[in-house]
Amino acid sequence: MTACADAYLTPCIKNYVHGFSSGFKDELQGCRVLFMQSDGGLTPMHKFNGSRAILSGPAGGVVGYAVTTYNKETNQPVIGFDMGGTSTDVSRFDGQYEHVFETTTAGVTIQAPQLDINTVAAGGGSMLIFRAGLFVVGPESAGAHPGPTCYRKGGPLCVTDANLVLGRLLPDYFPKIFGDSEDQPLDKQATYEKFEELTKQVNNFLINQPEGGHKDQLSVQEVAMGYIRVANETMCRPIRALTQAKGHDTSKHTLACFGGAGGQHACAIARSLGMSSVFVHRYAGILSAFGMALADVVHEAQEPCALQYNSQSFPAIDSRIEVLTAKCIEELKKQGFQ
Repeated sequence: MTACADAYLTPCIKNYVHGFSSGFKDELQGCRVLFMQSDGGLTPMHKFNGSRAILSGPAGGVVGYAVTTYNKETNQPVIGFDMGGTSTDVSRFDGQYEHVFETTTAGVTIQAPQLDINTVAAGGGSMLIFRAGLFVVGPESAGAHPGPTCYRKGGPLCVTDANLVLGRLLPDYFPKIFGDSEDQPLDKQATYEKFEELTKQVNNFLINQPEGGHKDQLSVQEVAMGYIRVANETMCRPIRALTQAKGHDTSKHTLACFGGAGGQHACAIARSLGMSSVFVHRYAGILSAFGMALADVVHEAQEPCALQYNSQSFPAIDSRIEVLTAKCIEELKKQGFQ
């Protein structure tokens, strides 16, 4: 499966790299150009391949918060909460990166080192749906086009719209880049009108319930807040899987909040998980890119071993590891490192 995925993805990556380098003088000959891999390390442009690039973006974010948020003096572990437009990535750092060597993404199993990042389909562009009496957030996303209703492109109601209705987004502080002419502010009026329609739908459902149903009418703000709570709970689940399910106490962590939409939800997430401190980086909106500038160049090698794992085989295993280590050091020296 890994070989197939690599054969499918690597030509696309090579085309991208060629297109990228052709825009520079001499196609970047003689320049050291590094690309991020899923394991949180950088690799030279000509060695960048498909099976190791799947989580390269989120991996940059993990390195970004690990280097800037984790305090070696207190040793307080950090949970990374990266909420973007279509999904939220969560991870954990306690002084060393947590790697997994086999992961299944969209049903395809990849054997390559990756940082242990859990992704959930809840982001700023996740659609709000009322289905069979339930508030549903995602996994469908409005994407960048048409985007949420407030982007003035006829998009559906999304998490971003709920935050706008609740006053958590201030149109005056947003750039005026919306609408067909791309010079309009966020459209609060259209969002409010769509939420009024949705609220009517919810209230009609409640009124028509058999005896004992909910008879109080909900306001637009209550409906918006209901969706936000659903989104928050969806995002708390993978954090619990990374911490409580592995025996770690969430309340003893710092929440490193970044991504374009992270700040709108960080306090509620921290409250749900019993965390008392949230760290918002000054470059929160671009921390994944910032992290790439802080990452180390790595070279990784592996080989199969059919020995029994016992004290008699340890010397043989150690000698093979020494050979592999020497190979990696030699490879890094070729790239110009001391």
